[in-house]
Amino acid sequence: MSQEEFVDAARETNAAAILVSSLAGHAIYDCEGLRDRCVEAGLEDILLWIGGNLTVEELPWQEVEQQLKGIGFDRVYPTSVLPPQIVTDLKSDLQARGYSVP
Repeated sequence: MSQEEFVDAARETNAAAILVSSLAGHAIYDCEGLRDRCVEAGLEDILLWIGGNLTVEELPWQEVEQQLKGIGFDRVYPTSVLPPQIVTDLKSDLQARGYSVP
């Protein structure tokens, strides 16, 4: 999906979050500007999360996380994080923003 498709889908569904899963290892390049597109679309408060195979380079995790947070992601997950943890974190972040979450 393109960045525009992510943003359009989020706007059309009144989404509270966009979660991106990266497999190719080019997350920093592919996702640069996504936060700006969200702001331009009126989604300045949307949560942006990313996880998966984020880089093809052998970089320290803290550097990868810092780079992705630097381009606007709220949470960044390595490949070792399993879906149950992500669901728990999403519920927590949504509740902190006032959403009713089961």
